[in-house]
Amino acid sequence: MTFTYTPELLAYMKQKNRSTILVELIELNNTDLEITELSIRLADARTRERFVTQKQYRVVETEVGEVLLPKFPLDYSETVAFGLRKFLCFRQITCKGISAPKPI
Repeated sequence: MTFTYTPELLAYMKQKNRSTILVELIELNNTDLEITELSIRLADARTRERFVTQKQYRVVETEVGEVLLPKFPLDYSETVAFGLRKFLCFRQITCKGISAPKPI
């Protein structure tokens, strides 16, 4: 599995002085509604340590940093591409190549 980054995301990571991307699986399970989504964000050193030690996320080294992946089964492509999307003054990290499994 290879990870790629857009130039905009690399510049944003450098600006924020962060090199760790955290991929979280967010689940909402209600009696009538079940939602599973991915949350992707930059993690600081304290958050990184908590997710690695307490939540046992696995660390995948990349050429510009690292990616923390959950121990839950996710669907991965051969190439995972991270990007940055801007809307007004908000920024969101995008990802192509990782998806949450479909509920049964």
